Amino acid sequence: MTNTQTKIGLSEQSITHGGISWERFTKISEAFDGIGGLRLIYCEGVLEIVPISKTHELICALLTGYLHIYFLHKQIRFFPSGAYSQKVEGITEFQSDLSYSFDTDKDVPDLCIEVIVSSGGVDKLRKYQLRRVPEVWFWQDNQITV
Repeated sequence: MTNTQTKIGLSEQSITHGGISWERFTKISEAFDGIGGLRLIYCEGVLEIVPISKTHELICALLTGYLHIYFLHKQIRFFPSGAYSQKVEGITEFQSDLSYSFDTDKDVPDLCIEVIVSSGGVDKLRKYQLRRVPEVWFWQDNQITV
């Protein structure tokens, strides 16, 4: 079954398409390589293509500043890893907006933060569960949900 949806948010438009195999996703991902301002998210057969807006980047920058001040104030040793590709081969690949390891730098971060400006078709929590990220925060509608 193929399912295509387009969601429009605050100056972002995401395209979601279901029924995509891992092999097809990797080819699509290669085709988008080098194209800035877009993020490809794949989870269990669903592909979401999300443009990154100025609003999204502003929120990420502010959260980064606040968190770094808090971690320094509380003397928490942290390792920010940003929006690198996190993958469970054949199942999911995504980039969280912010990610942190505490005490030591780890392959799987201790905390990932997702800034949601527009909703889409990929289950936002599921991809983190598959990657076994212990804590995930979602910023949406001016609120953080843990």
